[in-house]
Amino acid sequence: MPDDRTDSDGGFHHWRAAREIARDRALSRLDGLAANWAALILIAMILYLLIGPTPYQHDTVLDPRTGVAPLSPFNRYFWIALLGCAAPLLWIKRALAPQILQRLWPLIAVYAWFIASSRWAIDPAASSRRIFLYVAQAIICVAVCAAMKDGRRMHRALAMACAIVILIDFASWIIAPAKSMTELGLAAIHTHKNTLGSAMLLSSMLIAPYALRRPTLSGRALWWAIWVASFLLLVASRSKTSIAIAIGVLIALPLLAGILRLNLLRLWTVGLVFALSLATALFAWTIYAFLSGMDPLDPVSHLTFTKRTDVWRFSLQQGFLHPFTGVGFGSFWDVDPGVQPSLQTDEWFAKPDAYTNESHNGYIDLFVTTGVIGLAGALMLLVRWILGGLKLLRQAKEAPADLRAYFLFVAIFPLLFFAHNFMESSYFTANTLFGAMILLVGIDIEMTSVRSGPVGRSLGRRDRRAPQHAK
Repeated sequence: MPDDRTDSDGGFHHWRAAREIARDRALSRLDGLAANWAALILIAMILYLLIGPTPYQHDTVLDPRTGVAPLSPFNRYFWIALLGCAAPLLWIKRALAPQILQRLWPLIAVYAWFIASSRWAIDPAASSRRIFLYVAQAIICVAVCAAMKDGRRMHRALAMACAIVILIDFASWIIAPAKSMTELGLAAIHTHKNTLGSAMLLSSMLIAPYALRRPTLSGRALWWAIWVASFLLLVASRSKTSIAIAIGVLIALPLLAGILRLNLLRLWTVGLVFALSLATALFAWTIYAFLSGMDPLDPVSHLTFTKRTDVWRFSLQQGFLHPFTGVGFGSFWDVDPGVQPSLQTDEWFAKPDAYTNESHNGYIDLFVTTGVIGLAGALMLLVRWILGGLKLLRQAKEAPADLRAYFLFVAIFPLLFFAHNFMESSYFTANTLFGAMILLVGIDIEMTSVRSGPVGRSLGRRDRRAPQHAK
């Protein structure tokens, strides 16, 4: 005689299994929609950073009432709108919040110091506005990185955004050459030739690994053609910093790939030999210079790096007046002219015809605005991201080819960014392309371990289990 209780239990288990399958499918669809929405947000963010609110405005326009360069109010509205668009992603991925906070604690600590420095800023209003924009950018980056299933979607979205701008710039160069060219070099739709140089430097470094791992010959041909266009635009910009970094990266890339294949002991040996060789060369030159009666710094004493040394000297002098606290985050350039230090001098870079709104060195700007505490925190964070990117690339031997391509970019960009900030200020500088990109890349380096952790795997895996009946 059949056991009614067994049949009842079997029916219940069948119903529960069917409900779990339906739930998993619904969650899988939601994850897919979230990833697609995150890709659209990312493309919009990168396009805005690449183009800016004032395309084709090649001359600096100073507000006659304040004497500083005004910023379009559209900028604030854009970031607030993008933050609102990213809010649903944060809610969908709220289960990852404890792990995200655990991984991002160094970034949160640096932000805490920046926010504190706004309290003693020489222009508190400007400092507060800029810290708000950077906090908004960080939250958007967290939402986008959490919603992306892996780096391949991120790489595709970034490559698409860069390709759109490359095509726009190239068309502008051909169709409107007079409007696109400036006395210093090609600027195309951007505000300055150095801005175009930075945009094409980023684009070329991002698209090269993407083109390399396209699955079809036609796809590789298309993306390599886009890369060639980006490199031609980079050369036409005559941005010395960006061109030099691009050439350096192209030369160092095969060397980096070979070194990362070494085992850990040999890797440390290579690093130690390089450091000792550099120290030995510097020591030998110093001894030779003293024996010859020369100044050891004489070979570099006449370098001005396009008159950047004047700005560095002034900024460092101001920084040493407040070495520990700084003058407040984002409160040194483009602030109230009554308190802006450069405008209180007769320096050439404070004149309307040569107006300067950065120290052209990101580390000096961090020192003068946030003191040695803020600079040390930012440098430790950057080193953490550099090592994290190299570690991801080193561990990606078994990953799919297109994911390895993304890890190659993630390993290259923090190194590129480290070098770029010796000549330009973008590290924790609001409204800069590289400043937002290092946030995105750094947060994604941290988030990769979160997505591959137990909670991330359970959220990303949707098991389609068949209903099981009780025996």
